Amino acid sequence: MMKLNLGSGPVQPAGWLNVDGSNRAWLTSKMPWLDRALVRVGVIPPTDFSRGIVYANLLKRFPWEDGTVDAVYMGEILEHFTLDEARHVVAECWRVLKRGGILRIRVPDHARFWGNYIRDYEAMRERPRDHWSLAHTKWTEMSFETICVARPKLWQSMGHFHKWMYDDISLILLLESLGFQDVGRKGFHDSAIAGIDAVEVRDDLIVEGTRP
Repeated sequence: MMKLNLGSGPVQPAGWLNVDGSNRAWLTSKMPWLDRALVRVGVIPPTDFSRGIVYANLLKRFPWEDGTVDAVYMGEILEHFTLDEARHVVAECWRVLKRGGILRIRVPDHARFWGNYIRDYEAMRERPRDHWSLAHTKWTEMSFETICVARPKLWQSMGHFHKWMYDDISLILLLESLGFQDVGRKGFHDSAIAGIDAVEVRDDLIVEGTRP
């Protein structure tokens, strides 16, 4: 059984083909001797990537043949693509999946994030005027300074930042528009994919669909 863990980062369990498109993944997979040498001289820190990491640029055609993959998992990666790029990535997942293959995607929950802002805003609005503060704007600050930034800081997620955000409606419709069926929101570790607990390390907005 072939199961792809796309955008694996440091989560690289056995039983999965762990794939990452970062520069460090490229160096570790293509020139491990150079990676080790640069670590020894202190140019770069030790990496979480194992020697078995597979480098792939997901904005290009995936390096797997049509209908050869049983399951694909993407955890906290789709939001780092524009909407058009995300459609390409999901379409490539469809192409490489076998009939009956499963795609499972976990992303930050956009509706919950801004629901937190509305909750804190409304609570602040109910206070007497002389008790107002800007505490509720922490969500706005987080969005602009940490999540969706025009000039990402290299020490934050290796310079990556969010280019799109999803709620369950938009993510389900995206998968359905590309042909996936039985698409729905799932709970943490609630999956038709065997061994999902090895690769899914956090809860958030999770959607799963099947290639018919």
